[in-house]
Amino acid sequence: MVDEWKIHRDRRGCDKPGCPLPTSRSWYAVLEWPSCVRRDLCDACFLDYERRCQGTEPPIFWRALRKSPGSREPVLDLVSLRLLFDRLGGLDDDRARALRYFCALLLLRKRALRMVRPANAEQERADLVVVDPKQKDAPPVLLFAPAIALDDLGAVKQELLAALGEQANKEGAGGE
Repeated sequence: MVDEWKIHRDRRGCDKPGCPLPTSRSWYAVLEWPSCVRRDLCDACFLDYERRCQGTEPPIFWRALRKSPGSREPVLDLVSLRLLFDRLGGLDDDRARALRYFCALLLLRKRALRMVRPANAEQERADLVVVDPKQKDAPPVLLFAPAIALDDLGAVKQELLAALGEQANKEGAGGE
């Protein structure tokens, strides 16, 4: 089951001469779907990548930030995490729905989303009903918890942190 959650990382880096990616404080992390491969791109390379995607599905991406030295906490850019949450909502795939559920949990913790009480039978069937507190007129989002064995939770957490952060795999659990 854990292999279903594996987010592979393309470690080749940017092939553009003089690319600032290795020393950039922030960059774009792109999740290529359905292969579930994460690629890190500098700003200029991301713009090129985005241009190549025009006319097809928009890329799934977020802004990644390099941690400050000595920090054990993963750095989460809430705006990018929210964009990732929204883009995953456009995919009709169990793995995407599950990743969206975990993104929602992170966004709830940071108060970027808020849980609401179910207002009808359809909402009562969902595991989470969330709204964006800044978007008063937006309809609630219904989320369903993925079926994950308790033994797999640690691995799923590491995969999500690896997708969002630069060094999460190296640091282990490292904090919440």
